[in-house]
Order: sequence, then structure tokens, then C-alpha cells
Amino acid sequence: MKYTIYTGLLALLFAACNNSSDKKAEDNDTDTDSIVVVGPDTTLTSETIQKFHTAGFTDYVKTRIPSFDWSKFKYKSSYEEDSTLTSEFSPPKSYYANYGSFLKYSPDSTRFIDLDSYNIDIVKDGRGRFIGTAGGPDTEVSLINPKTGKKERLLFMGPGGTVEDAFWLSNNELAIVGTQENEEDAGKKVTVWKINLTDKMYDLYELDDLDAAQKLAGTWRKERLKGVTLK
Repeated sequence: MKYTIYTGLLALLFAACNNSSDKKAEDNDTDTDSIVVVGPDTTLTSETIQKFHTAGFTDYVKTRIPSFDWSKFKYKSSYEEDSTLTSEFSPPKSYYANYGSFLKYSPDSTRFIDLDSYNIDIVKDGRGRFIGTAGGPDTEVSLINPKTGKKERLLFMGPGGTVEDAFWLSNNELAIVGTQENEEDAGKKVTVWKINLTDKMYDLYELDDLDAAQKLAGTWRKERLKGVTLK
């Protein structure tokens, strides 16, 4: 009789352990099923496109490319830039006077984007006119923090690419518009780099239209710098 009772107790204990294990497995399955990984948007968001509209960039592009449509930009790839070149920022006294109106400040005004000083030397002549002299074929986009005195390279383009403009989407995210060589199609494509400054992730969006890139390359930059006489 005792043997029978002990056997019954062991059976009940074993069943309870199995039920507990099954419950944990179900809980784990539920936790796993609830994890959702969100990737980059497949197209440019309406908020990003609105930034381009507000700056007048869209209206200008349509004068050159009437069929231009931001919704046709498609997500291309992403990469993490974890080793950006950082240097001391010690500008000459004339820096803000000459480049100030072309700098792109973050919404909280703590940092700004410098699109031009790397390859265009802008000075004011004796008549108060701004004169710009091209310094070379390469272009650098820099993020500058005046408080810390640090300059960080965000993008570097060789002679095969152009940078037209940059737009802050938030205090830690921005979009750069330009053109770059496309190895697959052996030509240039209009490109948008969406950059998250917190995790250093770059999401690339491209317009599959080689003709549009040829018409846009370098033109908006000239419009943006129209207060400068370029040599």
C-alpha cells in the first residue's frame, strides 16, 4: 500500500513538473513572438519630403525636372559609420562672417552642418561682395559642435559625386541630398543619405533615373550659394 501511495505521489510530481515546463515554453514562445524588428522605411517619409518642400528645394528641382517625384526614391542600403574622422574645430575669425548664412543649424542650435568650407574658399572683397573660389574636386560634409570645439566628418565625396543640401529632421537625425556614382548602372543617381547621429547609421535612398542626376548635379548648390560670386 505504501509503495502504491509513493508511486502515485511521484506520478503527480512528475506531471506537475511537465506542466510547469510546458507553461515556461509557452511563455517563452509568447515573448519571442512579441519581438518586432523595425527596419528602414522603404521610401522617404512624408515628414522628410516636407522638409525638402519647405526649403524650396522641391520647387527648384521641378523647374529642371518637371516629373521629379520624391515618392519614387527607393531604399537602397544601410551601413554604420563607426569610425568618422574627428578633428579640432578652430576656424579663422572670418569664418562665421563668410560662411554663417550657409551653415545648417540643428533645431536646438547646439550643432551645425558645414557643406561648403572644405572646397570653396569664400571671402568678402573690398566692396562687400562674397567671392567664392573652388579649392578642389572633393567635397566634405562636416558636423560641428562649437561648444566642444569638435568637427566630425559625416560624408566625403570625390569628383564623381556632389552634395546639394542638408536638412535637419530632428536634433539627432538629418538628410543630405546629392548625387553619386552608381556602380551597377555606370552613371550617377540622385541620392538621399538619412543619417542618425546617435547610432551612426546611414540609410541610402536612390532615384532610379540617370538623366535626373545629370540635370541636378551641382545646380541646387549654385542656387543655394547665389549670394556668392563663384570663380
